[in-house]
Amino acid sequence: MILQNFITKSISRFIFFLGIGILSPVFTPTPVIAAEKIVIVVPDININIDIKEPIEIYVPGFEIKIPVESIENFAKEEEYTNEFILYSELFKDEIEELQQLLIKQKKDLQQVLQQPFNLNPSIVEAFIEEPAGEEILKRLGEIIQTGKNQNGSLAIKTAFELTIEEPGAITIINLLKNFPGDIYIELEEGVNLVRQLTERFVEQNRILKELQQQAKNLESSGNKLNFNNLLDLRKSGNTRWKKKSFTFRNPNRDDTSPVDIYIPHIAGNKLIPVVIISHGLGSDRNSFVYLAEHLASYGFAVIVPEHIGSNAEKVEKIFAGFSRPVDGTEFINRPLDIKYLLDEIEKKIGSDSKWQGKLNLQQVGILGQSFGGYTALSAAGAPLSLQQLRKDCESEDSKFILNLSLLLQCQAITLPEETINNLGDKRIATAIAINPVSSSIFGEKSQGISQIKIPTMIVSSTEDIFAPPIPEQIYPFINLTTPEKYLVISKPATHFSFIAEEEETSSSIELPKELIGPDPNLTHPYLQALSLAFFQSYLQNKSQSLLYLSQPYLEYLNQEPFTFSLLKFLTEEDMQKIIDSFSKPVTEK
Repeated sequence: MILQNFITKSISRFIFFLGIGILSPVFTPTPVIAAEKIVIVVPDININIDIKEPIEIYVPGFEIKIPVESIENFAKEEEYTNEFILYSELFKDEIEELQQLLIKQKKDLQQVLQQPFNLNPSIVEAFIEEPAGEEILKRLGEIIQTGKNQNGSLAIKTAFELTIEEPGAITIINLLKNFPGDIYIELEEGVNLVRQLTERFVEQNRILKELQQQAKNLESSGNKLNFNNLLDLRKSGNTRWKKKSFTFRNPNRDDTSPVDIYIPHIAGNKLIPVVIISHGLGSDRNSFVYLAEHLASYGFAVIVPEHIGSNAEKVEKIFAGFSRPVDGTEFINRPLDIKYLLDEIEKKIGSDSKWQGKLNLQQVGILGQSFGGYTALSAAGAPLSLQQLRKDCESEDSKFILNLSLLLQCQAITLPEETINNLGDKRIATAIAINPVSSSIFGEKSQGISQIKIPTMIVSSTEDIFAPPIPEQIYPFINLTTPEKYLVISKPATHFSFIAEEEETSSSIELPKELIGPDPNLTHPYLQALSLAFFQSYLQNKSQSLLYLSQPYLEYLNQEPFTFSLLKFLTEEDMQKIIDSFSKPVTEK
């Protein structure tokens, strides 16, 4: 009986601390039209423990009610009230421990509660009206409720709308001052979400760490090369080039699209190899200028189109309220931009003497990042599969929180089946996809990618929270059937590590430094060298360049804060072995 009382009490204490832990970094209000209290809803708990004799423990569900005013006093005045310490009878022996915990976290918690969010109110207002924003609010509303089993998404949205209208910064306290009614924290949902996020984070990091180690092991068993004696592909080439701009028309779009082309000066009648660069959502033609200029200096003609349905200007107009959100048709129009762009250049070659006899448009390379990574894989021959996409998008679980790229991919579920065919272009001869979104749009675990028959490189970032590496890049790589395939893993790169930082304007969407990660300029030499070696190998048939597509070369390049790893082979069985290796329970011998 003593043991049962001890365990029961420990469980209750753990639940309380866990509730405070989930609550503290997310909420703390003050009363206006507001919540008078926050209610943490603790579910029934049944636990069976078998030590010497079976013990069944039942802890009935209960509610922990925290007055809003008490938490505000803590946040603003550093004042602990009896209500905030709360439930002294239930936690009589643990009050001192709780006080110590709060003292330890006090400064951090106060800062979180009062720290202003660096958000443009117009952008916030537009985002919560977007389908992606509504979906996130819906998922949060399963945890932050207005009553038992009452989704709080509308109340959260109201809190944002009212806070935006008021003068002053957007803070957690200001948001919750405008939360209509009491706030119910559904602890079970919150715990499940935290558990899933933690498990996914731990699993992903273990898998990526093991893959990086495997790449390093292969490097140590291979032949050693002295790359100091080889050409440094990070340095600019000797070929002069010039930049031209023109427009082309995708007939599915309402307007013409701008495009830049970097044309090298090549003497004679030799055809110039061509590479297309496809930018991501909210980017533009300037995002990869550093790469376009580098490839041009080695004799490649680099074509950089603007996808006007999902470029920076489009996103800024959406947030300003002047444009409709990016919709599913962009999954069709982006690969078609590539097709119609190549068609337009072929016409110029046939009718304009300035273009004749210069560009090899029958074997074109493509490189894309994020939504551009999807574009590259689609243009390379991966067919869309709406069946799996609809299944994932209609799911009620936490997929959207665990994988934010689904918010974008799910915009395609309403596309008619007949519109998703023939998006690949046979002129595309090799492809590089950086941080691509691909997990559901190409079928279950991106199985449609198996239809790609050309040399392909997929680049993944270990700290990418928008297109997580395992579903969006690792499994797509596994499904590649082409023998010439490469998986590059960059640590601690993020979703934005390969995009050139641009000068800020009044309309720019400023990203927090934590999302961008270490200085993106430090990744440029890696991408310049790898992409150059890749396109030289498969567009110019320079076998010597294959030496650079190796782990030894990346070990030669690696320098803090970034390290790059490369694998050329991986199976689903290999992945399962890695997962099993850290999933088995540890037993004492």
